Amino acid sequence: MKTINSFPIVFYFIFLSCFGPSQSYPTMQQIAFQSARDGNFEIYTMDINGNNQVNLTNHLSSDKYPKFSIDGSKLLFCSDRNGDFDIYIMSLEWYGGYSRYKSIDLINLSNQIGDDYYPVFSPTGKEIAFESFQDNNYDIFIVDTSGAEKINLTNNIWHDRRPSFSPDGENLVYWSNRDGNDEIYLINKQGTNGYRLTNNLFYDIHPKFSPDGHKIIFETNRDGNYEIYLMDIDGSNQMNISNNSSDDRAANFSPNGDKIIFESNREGNKEVYIMNLDGSNQINISNHDSLDTDIKFSPDGLTVAWISNRDGNNEIYISSIFDSSSVINLTKNIAFDFFITFQPWFE
Repeated sequence: MKTINSFPIVFYFIFLSCFGPSQSYPTMQQIAFQSARDGNFEIYTMDINGNNQVNLTNHLSSDKYPKFSIDGSKLLFCSDRNGDFDIYIMSLEWYGGYSRYKSIDLINLSNQIGDDYYPVFSPTGKEIAFESFQDNNYDIFIVDTSGAEKINLTNNIWHDRRPSFSPDGENLVYWSNRDGNDEIYLINKQGTNGYRLTNNLFYDIHPKFSPDGHKIIFETNRDGNYEIYLMDIDGSNQMNISNNSSDDRAANFSPNGDKIIFESNREGNKEVYIMNLDGSNQINISNHDSLDTDIKFSPDGLTVAWISNRDGNNEIYISSIFDSSSVINLTKNIAFDFFITFQPWFE
């Protein structure tokens, strides 16, 4: 008897249901970004080829730092529309045509005194972590997607910043100055069993888990300049993989974990680079005398997008990782466009 694997069919209908029964399936992958083109910061989406740029937030406040949910049906962002910066979540309703998406079901998730920044979804999509500035220090919070359950994970007088989830969603890494300088720490999502991963007199910041959960990447100035380091999740085997006399920063893993993108000023200006996991084969992707920064992988790992001022202001550019000559300006606007997030895409 012939059997058929039903998982792709089931997943298709689950993903389709995320956009509501009255909506058609999105026909074009989106990029969300932050733009100042309306005189204030707004959250925009556009097709991955740069077409159909649409203002999603459309508010007089400052709306920043968008982040797509794991299934691509929701968007996180920060807004000061209630006085200070809070974390918001909205559902995306697909209309197609020029309208593309419209935002619905807006919820203030953090809803507290102080400024809340840099939200990230857990891999399950059920929790959001963010940093919050209250009482003159930063703490790490986690909240569910309804805003009902909110926990201060760190809750101390020091600065605890920029959380990032492990692939299984059970732990987070972040950096803290609680021991006198910035070090990398790990904590579980209940706020217990926290411990320090790095231990030196210099700055260790911006940690991120590898997609398989076995490694953590971070940047440090322990060698006299900023370098990209890799270590095991228990803090052992810390290795300089960028190994250059200039500043190498803002590293991210590719979706399958075999490549790393980062930015470097080794050629006299900031450029965006790609290298293998062990630091070999470092290639300048942007290759321009402008300021190129904030590089992100597409979900399939075949494309990268970043911010460049090569046309006189910050614009979003995209390129294949295999052909750096294929660079395209997506936004083509006289205002500043930045902070990119790719919509997860399932075909």
